[in-house]
Amino acid sequence: MATSNVPWDEVSIKNSCAHRVLHASRQITFPELSSSAGSCRICCIYRDIALDCVRGHLPGISEAFFKNETEEKLKLERLVISEWHELLSIELSDQKANFELFMDARADAFEVSGERVRSRYRVGRYTNSRDSFERAREWVSECVAKHACPKPITTEVPLPKRLIGVEGALEDPVRLVETRGDESPYICLSHRWGDPTHKQLKTTTRTLDSHMKNIDWESLPATFKDAVTVCRSMDVKYLWIDSLCILQSFADITPNELEATRRDFAQENSNMARTYQNSHFTISADLSDHMDSGFFSRDPVDEYRKEVTTDSGNQAFWYIRKRINHYREDIPCLETRGWTLQEFLLPPRVLHFGKFDIAWRCKTRITCECGHIDRQETMQSHWHRFHKLEEATKPPPSDWKGALKWWEQVVHAYTSRQLTNPADKLPALSGLAQQRKHVRGGVYLAGLWQDSLLHDLCWYHVSHYNMATSGGVGYRPPYYRAPSWSWAAVDTDSGCSWWWTGPIGLHSLPPPKEPKQACVIVNVGCELATTDPTGEVRSGFLDIKTSLTSADICRDPHEEVLWTIELDPPLRKLLFKPDCVLEDDGLKFGDQIFYAPIAGDKFSSRVYFACLALKHIDGDIYQRVGFCIVDAKRADLQSHHEDTTASDLEDFAWPGSEQVQIRII
Repeated sequence: MATSNVPWDEVSIKNSCAHRVLHASRQITFPELSSSAGSCRICCIYRDIALDCVRGHLPGISEAFFKNETEEKLKLERLVISEWHELLSIELSDQKANFELFMDARADAFEVSGERVRSRYRVGRYTNSRDSFERAREWVSECVAKHACPKPITTEVPLPKRLIGVEGALEDPVRLVETRGDESPYICLSHRWGDPTHKQLKTTTRTLDSHMKNIDWESLPATFKDAVTVCRSMDVKYLWIDSLCILQSFADITPNELEATRRDFAQENSNMARTYQNSHFTISADLSDHMDSGFFSRDPVDEYRKEVTTDSGNQAFWYIRKRINHYREDIPCLETRGWTLQEFLLPPRVLHFGKFDIAWRCKTRITCECGHIDRQETMQSHWHRFHKLEEATKPPPSDWKGALKWWEQVVHAYTSRQLTNPADKLPALSGLAQQRKHVRGGVYLAGLWQDSLLHDLCWYHVSHYNMATSGGVGYRPPYYRAPSWSWAAVDTDSGCSWWWTGPIGLHSLPPPKEPKQACVIVNVGCELATTDPTGEVRSGFLDIKTSLTSADICRDPHEEVLWTIELDPPLRKLLFKPDCVLEDDGLKFGDQIFYAPIAGDKFSSRVYFACLALKHIDGDIYQRVGFCIVDAKRADLQSHHEDTTASDLEDFAWPGSEQVQIRII
């Protein structure tokens, strides 16, 4: 673990003491280390640490390797000490202990025998320790005072309608309050509701009055207790939790109560972006599986110190602990849920409570308590390795291309997550849609945007393997949720992507080239179901002028998807992506459907089309049932579009087919 500026070669390694050989060749034996300990202070320290480790003197890092002294004498000579990427290992047969050796980054640096070990921050034994809260206060203060990140609540921006007042001693009751112009800072909680068999607490039309008076400490689920503890430890008197601050539905709700609940939800959900963006910071309960699981760490980080004599003659300490490895941690279940994506992206400041330590993420810096992650300027981190959200963590760009790519990342990540209630498909994304709308404006259409509609219509689903040709087939919800031309009309565990650009693109186009329009978009619109302009919709339509060609439903011989279509020459199907299983759309093998070109491009002697696969409903009414890519030789295509004003359309005419105006619902 020590560092040195001494140049290394084969001769110097052989003639050096054991710890230098360890740093150069990554491995030594215990006998080699012991033989150097008499003449080298560092080797002596390493030897003592190795003995403490194998003798079980470092609980939490290693159990005893030996049953008795006799066994120790027999086996010590086979003990191997290795070093790799800041990690020391003590190994014997199938027994192994890994740990970090470091000096406190907050203390003055020092040398032993002309060398230093790496600096690391010490962490609290648990994430609710006094040291951890003190570190969190430092991060918040630094961000608010020095960073360019958006500041917390100001007098110009109203607070959420309701907050939880948490002032008081550690286990004092809390209560729900209506803010009415209060300007105090508040903290948001991002958590997983989990299985209702666990203890839950919600505010309903029937519990609102009692919650405004008092919420007893013992009635709070463990996750809520932990959040209140954070607020009280950080001297913040307000807390926002969705299930308590927004009215929730319940089993025997009356029609009037349901209407009041829906109005309250729509109003507060339409302000969701503002709620998170204006928070002092947001708690990310990474360890919480449900409301009553809590989010403070369960396993202690045991730390031991080894007294050393510095080269200046002073006494100092090296520290030993089990390595905290963020890059090997499992993805928190919190980050697999649909609602929590906007809770991950919207806040300017997030305090993560992880398995071993706390971590900080703002728009300027990503860091953690142990110091393994400390990034500024770039937002690359272990979070983005899981989610590929490098662009989405930034505010949406104001330019068309940037906004399009930002929304792609958001929707792809969102559709890869799960929702307990499928009816939340649009509401759970409303906050991010509000953020995009605030920056760029535009008409929002049930998950799509009018200013990028040509691109947005060319969506499809991929499997968890994120292969463009993989299935990803979904299911229709039992009730209406969105028009069929919106990705929100389908339930699937797989991510959404697009024909060109997109996280998993099907078509490679040289930048900045984009496909041409192969249809005329006559009109488009959605009827809102609530007062939330980016929330639920009651209906939607898309009127286009395009060419229609029939195709027969058949089995996929390659079994890449559940069903596909057969085309007549000269058109050739390159790829077909069904939206749902046949039964959900009232279809079966042998049925006839239609496909219509939306966008196209020319390569060499061929023309390529992105098409919507459509089921005929009645008259000029159709429903989307899939997406396909078709190509043909340019010489085989003839223009039949004399009424078209856009010259590009003539390059993408179906052979022998006239344009018709249809409505897709």
